Amino acid sequence: MTNGRRRPVAGRGPLLAAALLVALLAGPAWAAGETVFLSLEEVWALAEIHHPAVREARREVAALERTLAQREAAYAPSLTVRSEGLGVRIRPEGDADPFRPGVSLSAGLKLPAGLQLSATVTVQERATGSQDSNVRGTLNLSYPLFRDPSLDEDALARREAAVSLEAGRRRLEEARQQARVEALAALRETAAAARRLELAEAAYADAVRVRGIVEQQAAAGTIAESDLLAADVELLRAEQERAVAQRTYETRRAQLLRLLGLAEDQGHYEFEIPWDWLAMPPVDAVEAAVARAVARSVDVWERREAVETARLQLAAERARSGLETHFSVSYMTRGQQEQDREQPGWQVGVQASYPLLDGGQRRLAVASREDAVARAQEALEEARRDVQQQVEELMFQLEDARRQVEIARLELARAELEWTAVQRQLALPVPAATPDQAAAAQRARARAELAWQEATWAYQNRWLELQILQGAVDWSALSGE
Repeated sequence: MTNGRRRPVAGRGPLLAAALLVALLAGPAWAAGETVFLSLEEVWALAEIHHPAVREARREVAALERTLAQREAAYAPSLTVRSEGLGVRIRPEGDADPFRPGVSLSAGLKLPAGLQLSATVTVQERATGSQDSNVRGTLNLSYPLFRDPSLDEDALARREAAVSLEAGRRRLEEARQQARVEALAALRETAAAARRLELAEAAYADAVRVRGIVEQQAAAGTIAESDLLAADVELLRAEQERAVAQRTYETRRAQLLRLLGLAEDQGHYEFEIPWDWLAMPPVDAVEAAVARAVARSVDVWERREAVETARLQLAAERARSGLETHFSVSYMTRGQQEQDREQPGWQVGVQASYPLLDGGQRRLAVASREDAVARAQEALEEARRDVQQQVEELMFQLEDARRQVEIARLELARAELEWTAVQRQLALPVPAATPDQAAAAQRARARAELAWQEATWAYQNRWLELQILQGAVDWSALSGE
């Protein structure tokens, strides 16, 4: 798994490594059959590019960014051009107004502080014999009194979109961390499968050799036929073990390549395997781990923001159910038509409205908002309980994984003692063990060592899941640095 030509990326960040990998994979430099070595950083970069959860999270963030841009557009300047005077008005007497084309330009701006500005300028052909200006315009300013601008519908919609986008970005970061964990696990599973295949092939080669020796002894009549049958059984078992190991290795390797978006027809890939990452990082107490996970949980944060949004929407609904007042300032130029012949100038006014009878619609709307606040608070508590259960379950799995590591370590110690004993027996003047027994003991020791490594990796996987729940992952802790 670690042989082949190295293409190091030391000192490069994950994004730069990913860009380099994409460029190399797309180019003709890697001919079919060429061996390509990928470092762990390159593997992680490819996983962050091709992992389905990361791709989906990126698409979700892009969609949420568009939604936020749409909500923020409510506070962007608007400009509209419209045609004027293209119709004909016919009076009851049968006379018709002359056709007077024109154009109107309207502009508007809404500020987050609540102030709304609008202006309209219209240019239209003069009526026959009229001395009025062919240009008229209006300017209006409006501001809601005794009302928090943050309770405006557009402000609430923008806030909700911003919260969703922040939650999406946090989930994207979690997906990247999870992609790294899965890529590391896939690397290790592939490496372990390759090691088991090596041991199975060695056992099969020994079984073939022993079968040949037994067959010769059976032909010479020095052993019973049952010994030959026993050798046949051992050969079949070794052959079956080799076939299972081969299939497992091919499956694990195919899964790894698919996770990284690679294919064997692009080249033969070898990977850096962090065999020395065998530390068992400690964990905090359950209470501290739960508190940190709740504080960093995206679901809890989003539910907490949803409670605040629901409260703001309730306050806005209550404000709309009471007295509404607006202060307005407008300026108008002299109009062109008879009904518009007012003196130009400024107008200042205050408008107030209060619902006297609406069939209970506003009361029901307030009740719905109150129910929404209660549901949001319940969802927040449920999210906290879910995080607590996840942490407690992971803590239990970590303790179980720790015991499995200890069991595997004792099994390895026993295998080493048995291998040492066989070596001593083989070194006696009259050997008490055969070379085949020594080779079998050595393979048993190698299997026990691999089992201990896998148990340690399983503990690290549970630890990584707990770290993702609590925030950023300290990858250096896996190597004990």
